[in-house]
Amino acid sequence: MDPLGFISVAALRQYLASARVLRVDVDQALATAGIATTELTDPEARIRGARFERLLNELIERGNDPLFGLHTSEHVQPGSYNVMGYIAMSAGTVGEALSKVSRYEKLVGDMGTTETRLHEEHSEILWHCRYPRQPARRHLIENVFGSWLHYTRWLTGDLRLAPGEVWFEHPGPRFLHQQREYERVFRCPVRFNRPYSALIGPRRLLDYPLRQPDPTLLSTLEAHAARQLQALGIATSLGQRVRQCLEAALGGRLPDRDQVARELRLNTRTLHRRLAAEGTGWQRILDDVRLERAKQRLRDSDCPQGEIAEDLGYADIRCFQRSFKRRTGLTPGQWRRGLRDAG
Repeated sequence: MDPLGFISVAALRQYLASARVLRVDVDQALATAGIATTELTDPEARIRGARFERLLNELIERGNDPLFGLHTSEHVQPGSYNVMGYIAMSAGTVGEALSKVSRYEKLVGDMGTTETRLHEEHSEILWHCRYPRQPARRHLIENVFGSWLHYTRWLTGDLRLAPGEVWFEHPGPRFLHQQREYERVFRCPVRFNRPYSALIGPRRLLDYPLRQPDPTLLSTLEAHAARQLQALGIATSLGQRVRQCLEAALGGRLPDRDQVARELRLNTRTLHRRLAAEGTGWQRILDDVRLERAKQRLRDSDCPQGEIAEDLGYADIRCFQRSFKRRTGLTPGQWRRGLRDAG
C-alpha cells in the first residue's frame, strides 16, 4: 500500500486547471511524473500518492507561484469532490455536510483525514495530512482549507462567509503582499507557525443552512457512495461502518452504541449480534477509534489529558490513562513526551 494514499482524477484536475492558468506545460509535467494523459479520462480513477506528489512538485516548480496550493483552491468545483461533493450539496447545514465529508472523503482521496473539534464557544476543523515532505505538504494543506471554504460559500450562497481565523502549521510568507493574499482568500486573520492547521470559528457556523437541501437525493447519493466504497474495499462490513460512524463524529464525545445503532437503522441487540458474527464487537471497535483519536490529539495539540478523556467518553482521566497504557505500554504523558523527544 502506498503510504501517501491516492487521489481521484476528479480532484487532481483542480491542480491541473490551476497550473494551466499559470501557463505551465501540463502534459510535460505529467510525463515527468510518470502519469499518462489517458489515465485522466475517468474522473473516478485513482492516482497513487507517490506519483501525485511528484506531479505536484513539478507543477509547483514550473508554476513559479509560492502560493500555488492556495490559488489552486479557487478552482474547486462540485465535481472536484466526486459524489461526495453532491452529497455535501444535498445536506441541510454546514455541520451535516462536514460530517458527510468525514465519512466519504476516501472517495476523493486518501491524502489525509478530517477532524472537527467542538469547544464551548468555537469549533476547529482540522485536516491531518499524510504527506510529510515539503513543499507538497504545505501546498496540499493550503489547497484543502481554501477549497473547503470556497465550496462552503457556494453551498450556502454566502460569498463572504469566513471563519474567525485560520491556523497553519508552517511558516508564513516572506512578503506583505503574499500575507494579504491569504487574507483575501479566507477573509479573516491567518496565523502561521501554529501547533496544527485548522479553520477556527464560532460553533454557530456549523448550523448555517445550505441553499439546496434535498433529503431524498441525499439518501440516494449516500447509497451510491456506499457502493463505491464497497467496490474500493472500504467500509464493506458492519464493523467498518460502525467505525466510520465513530470517526465521523463532529468532535465532543463519541456517540454511544445506541446512537450508532440508530444511525445504521438497527436495534442495539442486532448490532451486537452482527458484529459478533463478523468476529469483532462494539468495545473492540470503540477502543481502536479511541486510541487513534487519543494519539492524534496528543501528537497534534497541547490539549490536557482530562479534556481528551472527556471527549473520548471515558468516565475520568484515570480510566483513559489505564486504557492507553494497556494498549501501548506507555501512559499518555510518556507517549507524548517520547514524540517530542524524538522530534
